[in-house]
Amino acid sequence: KAVALAVRLSLFCNVLLLIGKIVASYLSGSLSIISSLVDSAVDLVSGIIFWYTTRSIKTTNFYEYPSGKTRLEPVAVIILSVIMTVASIQLIVTSIQTIAESTANPDISISTIVIIAVTIVCKFCLFLYCRRLSASSTKALAQDHRNDVLSNSVALGMGYLGFRVWKNADPIGAIIISLYIAYGWWKTGAQQVRSITGHTARPELLQKLIWVCVTHDSRVQYIDTLRAFHFGNNLLVEAHIVLPPDMSLREAHDIGEALQQKLERFPNVERAFVHIDYEFEHHPSDEHKMTQKPKIEEVK
Repeated sequence: KAVALAVRLSLFCNVLLLIGKIVASYLSGSLSIISSLVDSAVDLVSGIIFWYTTRSIKTTNFYEYPSGKTRLEPVAVIILSVIMTVASIQLIVTSIQTIAESTANPDISISTIVIIAVTIVCKFCLFLYCRRLSASSTKALAQDHRNDVLSNSVALGMGYLGFRVWKNADPIGAIIISLYIAYGWWKTGAQQVRSITGHTARPELLQKLIWVCVTHDSRVQYIDTLRAFHFGNNLLVEAHIVLPPDMSLREAHDIGEALQQKLERFPNVERAFVHIDYEFEHHPSDEHKMTQKPKIEEVK
């Protein structure tokens, strides 16, 4: 509910602030403020995308999507990062052309200052709210709101400087804003790509998972393999444990199921799979299909 509220609130505010920035951009003709307008336009698109992904995840048909649609969130963030990067590059090109042709002529009036100041305050409040939530969509929104606070502050400052002191300060401000936004979203997109391509879990978490497996039951003789890797925002865990070869099926099942439930209690673990074996002197490729067989040195 908190995530859905954050998405709806961000979407509503972005619509109102976009209208205000359109007016401010028209009144001022400032490239710095226009760059923040483009940012706000993408904010609106991001709000729509995150609203759709949140709604789609909540209404998942588990017959069609047995593992759910949680990976829609990082996919949405990646799409948004590409849009933001392209828009920022276009603004940089336009600003460079303006400097080269000496056509900058911003006009920052009191109305423009009031509109941008209200935008800064609203975005700062949204940033404080969204950063308290742990979902990737709200983290992206929090980053977006933070970017807006900084970009609008720079836009207002550089636009006013271009109006009062040096006209080229305005397109230079637009370039600074665009570079900052492009870098921030490129970094965010790269992190989400790692999440959906199966990047391994943090070493600290792997150590905790191993400790749970080792201390789970005195009848567990060895931990053959333990893997934890990203499956979107959450993790999949594979644990291979070795039990006595003469143990009954019921005992082995109960031990494995209890371990699975323990592993799935970790907040970021979406699913855990426990494989039970009676020996550990075999290569992983003997049990599973592997797209790339590890070298012997890596296995050791």
